[in-house]
Amino acid sequence: MTCSICAEGPQDALLELSASWLTAPPLAPLPGYVCVVARSHEPQPVDLGPEERVAFWDDCVLAARGVSELLRPRKLNHEIHGNTIEHLHMHVYPRYAGDPSEGLPIDPRRPSFSRSGVELDRLRAAVDAARTGA
Repeated sequence: MTCSICAEGPQDALLELSASWLTAPPLAPLPGYVCVVARSHEPQPVDLGPEERVAFWDDCVLAARGVSELLRPRKLNHEIHGNTIEHLHMHVYPRYAGDPSEGLPIDPRRPSFSRSGVELDRLRAAVDAARTGA
């Protein structure tokens, strides 16, 4: 079975980071939701080599920092599953007081926030600024 990410690249890519792509679809479960998708095909972090592993985690932290600095959520949830797509990716879900899933797990199959190109550009710029230290 061919991996769709390896075959076609990630969907909704905003930015290429050192070991991953930052992705963000126009429809999302929460404002500020992003996903960090590894550029190499491994199912989970433990399968990465030492340098790639450090680079992937650094990319995850950069993504979370950019989202956090831009939107100031109450909390960030970081989730890695791989049950649907066996290609390493980490979801970053900003949590807000009064969000639709407050006190509950997020259901990613229920996207309820539509994001404009301007909003997605702001996410890209925030993560890029975190990367460059700006």
